[in-house]
Amino acid sequence: MSRSRSFLFALLALGLGSVGCGAPNHQPVITAGPRPLGSPSTPGGLKFEEGTVIQLQLEVTDADNDEIYFRWTQNPSNAGGVFSNANIATPTWTAPAPLEDPNQPIYLYVEVEDHNGGVLLGQSPPLFIQPKQQ
Repeated sequence: MSRSRSFLFALLALGLGSVGCGAPNHQPVITAGPRPLGSPSTPGGLKFEEGTVIQLQLEVTDADNDEIYFRWTQNPSNAGGVFSNANIATPTWTAPAPLEDPNQPIYLYVEVEDHNGGVLLGQSPPLFIQPKQQ
């Protein structure tokens, strides 16, 4: 076996010459949010009047500088709130009419994905919707 072939074999055997094998992907990290922008940290949840347009806060980092994708949802899913764009980091959300049970909160969820295997889910504080004041 020639010397150059022996060297190539040793590199491949050690995994040093493989293509596409680098450091493992790092999962994105939520550093702020998801929550209504400027909202206080309230253990009992946040109250909003129906029809209020709420700017959402979300800050995410990715150690690999991968492009990050977002998908916002609400629970219960039939609550009626509307996202300005459910696929961006910081959409607005319009508060729906109050739920039948005024003690039932709405939660906003955001799925953050880097399309390289890193996925995480963030949850807002509980949101309670109150009737519009006349």
